[in-house]
Amino acid sequence: MILKNENSIYMFYEAIEQLEPEKILDVGMFLKRTGAVSRKVMSRDIPEDRQLTGIDFFPELTFPVWNMIYDQIETAESYYKKQDTEKYDLAVVFGAEDFQKKVSMDKIITKTADVSKYVLLDQWIPAWKSQKRFIRATDIKVENDIYFLAMFEE
Repeated sequence: MILKNENSIYMFYEAIEQLEPEKILDVGMFLKRTGAVSRKVMSRDIPEDRQLTGIDFFPELTFPVWNMIYDQIETAESYYKKQDTEKYDLAVVFGAEDFQKKVSMDKIITKTADVSKYVLLDQWIPAWKSQKRFIRATDIKVENDIYFLAMFEE
C-alpha cells in the first residue's frame, strides 16, 4: 500500500503546478499512501486555496493529519454509490492495483472519467479510452517511468 516512487511524487505535484486545477480528486489518497504529513512534499506543495478531495480505499488506516491535508475525505464505497457528484479539474489515480480489489476498476474508471476534466495515471488501462467523454491521452516519461494524462470533455 505504501508508495515510494519519487517520480510519482514529482508527477503528482508537476501536474498540479502545470494544470493549476482548482478542484483535485485524489482517488486512492496518494498523499496518505506516501506517508505525507502535509500538502508539501519534496519542496513542492498544493496551495491551500485548492480543494483537495480524497477517496479512501483504506479507511481502517487513519491518522488525524490527513483530515488537515484533505478538504474532504470520502470512503470509496460512499463515493461510487453517490449519484450527485462534484466536478474536478484534475483527478489522480496512482497505485490502482492496491485498491482495485475493493472496488472494480470499471467503477473507478467510469466514475472518475465522468467527474474529471483531466486524469493523471501511473498505468494505462484501455477502458479509459472507451469512456464517452474521452478526448485523448498523452504519455509522459519521467526517467524510466511512464505516466498518462487523459483529457475528457467538460
